Formats: sequence, C-alpha cells, structure tokens
Amino acid sequence: MYELHEVVKSYGQGSGSIHAVDGVSLAIDAGEFVVVEGPSGSGKTTLLQMLGALDRPSAGSVMFEGSDLALISDRKLADLRLRAFGFVFQQFNLVPTLSAFENVETALAPLSDTRRSKKEKALRMLSGVGLADRADHLPGQLSGGEQQRVAIARALSKDPRVILADEPTGNLDTRTGQEIMAILRRLADEMGQT
Repeated sequence: MYELHEVVKSYGQGSGSIHAVDGVSLAIDAGEFVVVEGPSGSGKTTLLQMLGALDRPSAGSVMFEGSDLALISDRKLADLRLRAFGFVFQQFNLVPTLSAFENVETALAPLSDTRRSKKEKALRMLSGVGLADRADHLPGQLSGGEQQRVAIARALSKDPRVILADEPTGNLDTRTGQEIMAILRRLADEMGQT
C-alpha cells in the first residue's frame, strides 16, 4: 500500500534548515495497523501529513498504491484525499454549531450517495463508536472522549482505505485514550482499513 524511500521534509534554507523528517524509509501493507511513536517535534505529524497527501516531501518518495504522491496533480490529490483517506486529528476539528450527526454527515456531502443513504451511514458510524444516543448533541455538550469518537466516526464514514490518526488520544485521560485506541483498532479490523 505504502512505500517510503529516503523521505526528507525540510523547512528553511541553508544553515537554518530544519529536517522535520530525515531519511525515513518504510513499507506499510494494506490492512496493517501501524503506530508512529516519538517525542514532540520528532516529525510524526509531518510524516502523517505526507502519508495523507497533505504535504509533499522535500526529497525521497512517498508511494501510495504504486503512485508517487509528489507527482500527482493537486486536483487528483484532493480527490484521493476525499476517497482514500480518513483523518482523525488531536484537536477533533468538529464544527461547534453542528450536532454529532451533522458533523459526520457533512463528511459525506461530496459523495454521490443519496441523502437517505448518507443519513443511514452517519447514524451507523455513530452507533459503531457507541454514540447513537448522542447524535443530536453539539460538540460542546460532549466529553472529550465523545468528541474524539465523533471525529473517528466522521473519518470512517467515507469507507477510506487508510485511517490517519494524529495523536488521537493526546487530549484525553489514560482510560479514555485506551478506549479510543481500542475503537480505532476494532473498526480498522472490521472494515479492513490500514
């Protein structure tokens, strides 16, 4: 699914240049559950952004399903992000004026499914993360763990081939963080995602 060859991501120029990612090579198979660990500032987010086609490497190659992401047009990358990747961010990025249901449903808006099938899908995803009974609640009415579960439901709603989660437990207590990781792993296994 993924092959990274000597990937470098630099910011700045000359002696002030910083290598956020420096010479990373790895392969990730379809269906594999991978965790990237490291201290703050070690390039984890930058690496995830390149895996999700949100950024391009300064050097090296990020291959996804046989295609070098750096050589794909911006328009095709946008379509790839829409259809292939589900993103879960540390800050949740939920729209505060939309209910949990609406936050999940909006991720489905660009897809050609019928409105009814989108509604059914959004409810099914919320049910999958244990939040069917909280579907009408705004993010401010949900706990941090519940907000992260809404974010996971939103990311999974498009049936992406890859789930990219950037510190999905960083803002949560230990117990809730463990629950979130268990949900991610269970859903990835059930849905066959990487």
